[in-house]
Amino acid sequence: MMTYAALVVLVTGLIAGVVSMVGGIDQLGRGDARVRYLNLPTFAVAATVFGIVAYPVAKYTSLSTASVLVIALAAGVAAGSAMLGVIAGWAVPSAAKEVKDERYTHQGQFGRITRAIDGGAGGEIEFSADGIVQRVPARSLDGAPIELGTEIVIERIEDGVAYVERWTKIARQLELPA
Repeated sequence: MMTYAALVVLVTGLIAGVVSMVGGIDQLGRGDARVRYLNLPTFAVAATVFGIVAYPVAKYTSLSTASVLVIALAAGVAAGSAMLGVIAGWAVPSAAKEVKDERYTHQGQFGRITRAIDGGAGGEIEFSADGIVQRVPARSLDGAPIELGTEIVIERIEDGVAYVERWTKIARQLELPA
């Protein structure tokens, strides 16, 4: 019976590990570098190690169920503690150090040409961000002219100038209907 329980806990830990890889790590709040002690990655590691240890000990020894539980729990707690140390000591501080490049804040944002972009001379675009309509000077990425009213996508805004590309060109590259 203990071998089946160990397998169930092992599979649960593996599933929780996959979910945590997809979902990421819980933090107490935005900008808060602390990590919840009971988070999904820590549970996943603890459950997986519990199952990995409990199964062979239960199957290949004559130890009592209580002894198997104590050994497997000790291994699971040690693995969970190690995982928490990795998250709190490396993963969260590394993510907190990441500097966001402000030039790319509006990357991928849709807009429209409000003053034609003429080859070497710039034009102007209009786009909405956070419910606020903004107009900024613009240039095309490839230096080609872009006509008034053309739908565009912002690549970056650098020194107050938006560098844009036609939506139809990007849609072709993505093989999406324009």
